[in-house]
Amino acid sequence: MKYIIEVFSVMLVLVFNLLLCISMLGVSADVAAAKEFKAAMIAEIENSDFNPYVIDGCKAQAGTEGYELEVQSYTYGGQSDRRIAGINLYYRYRIPLLGVSQQRVTRGIAR
Repeated sequence: MKYIIEVFSVMLVLVFNLLLCISMLGVSADVAAAKEFKAAMIAEIENSDFNPYVIDGCKAQAGTEGYELEVQSYTYGGQSDRRIAGINLYYRYRIPLLGVSQQRVTRGIAR
């Protein structure tokens, strides 16, 4: 009887670890998807030459994907033709099994 309880306990811990590993793989995939989305938005903003309508479209697209996109335009060198934009993409980081839910940000620069 003692061994049955020990084996059941070990199996329960193993199943919990398996579920935790699976949820960590899902979180890792979500973070990678957010970073890919940010890279795509940077490329789109750069290719449009910082067109404000394209930036608004990117923000709307981010909203439909479940992200929040923040674009801050800067000029440097005193010339208006030298533009860069700081890109902040906010996404949710969730591990339901552990009860973790945070808002994270990934940053990039469009030149």
